[in-house]
Amino acid sequence: MMRNTSNEGKVLVFTGAYAESHETGICVYAFHPESGDLELLDQQAGIKNPTFLNVDPKRRLLYAIGETEQDGQKRGEVVTFAIDVDAGTLKLLSRSNFSGSSTCHIQRDEKGQYLLLSSYHGGFVDLVSLDENGIPSQLLEEYSHTAFQATENDKPKAHSVFFSPDEQYIMAQDLGLDKIMVSQIDAEAGKLSNRHVVDLKQGAGPRHLAFHPDGQYAYVINELNSTITAFSYKAATGELTEQQTVSTLPAGFEGENGCAEIAVSKDGRTLYGSNRGHDSLAVYRIHPENGKLELLQHISTEGGHPRHFCMLPGESFLTVANRDGNNLVMYQVNQEDGTLTYTGKTVAQSKPVCVKPAVFE
Repeated sequence: MMRNTSNEGKVLVFTGAYAESHETGICVYAFHPESGDLELLDQQAGIKNPTFLNVDPKRRLLYAIGETEQDGQKRGEVVTFAIDVDAGTLKLLSRSNFSGSSTCHIQRDEKGQYLLLSSYHGGFVDLVSLDENGIPSQLLEEYSHTAFQATENDKPKAHSVFFSPDEQYIMAQDLGLDKIMVSQIDAEAGKLSNRHVVDLKQGAGPRHLAFHPDGQYAYVINELNSTITAFSYKAATGELTEQQTVSTLPAGFEGENGCAEIAVSKDGRTLYGSNRGHDSLAVYRIHPENGKLELLQHISTEGGHPRHFCMLPGESFLTVANRDGNNLVMYQVNQEDGTLTYTGKTVAQSKPVCVKPAVFE
């Protein structure tokens, strides 16, 4: 079975980076699917460490987290841009401070009603409402994970939060507590209502999560022990049940490593995870009968510290953001098995750490 490589509409790729406020932190590229090239269209400075992004192609908005300081303490901000699709440029619309600490991840529901912000250092998730124009409006709740500490020495570190495929549940990965907090949004009360907690192996450090497109499986990449945990998923209850945990590293590797991003192809046949230290992507076949993983490939990311990557629309190409390599690296995706081949194409960018594509009709 061939992958769906059809692609209609203009594709823009947005990147975030570690940057001081006077440095370029966000870039906008046009993606040319025929050649696999990225063409720089716009650069934005003025935001400190816009390390994670979210794109709303319907409203033509880009959301970026940033870092500010108040009373000597780091705080997170949300910066909203209007996207000029024809020109591939950004226009600043708003800057909002909600979090009592710095943030590391931002997510949005498909209806454009809420933003979810994760605070690694604060150990909480923020629920923020969006107004009718998609502008961040109000902090509805700051949901702390401190109540789930087993001992006083445990420190919650909320690293990401993702919606289930039907958006009935949200999954917050807490790297410090080795837990996934499964909650729902109570729209009437304007808060997160907790349902249950999923425990991972001590020292795993869950970082990011990806669902299988059929909604029956979910996968979490564990930063600290370099593994991926596969779960079966029950949509009716939000229940995650561990099925398998596999290493992201080749046998015999003894160096230091920490994992970062995880993604599943839209056809549900292939899973990808990034290694920082081994500086590679691990590629797995997903068994259709049980969702379990079988290693297919390790491939160099052609740069240090691959903090993020993404499949590009059409899924003929994948690009990696190497923070320490100061580059974006392009790979061709094998349409039969999902394995990768380095195209030889790179784009220089200072400390890229997030890459988000979007198709605009």
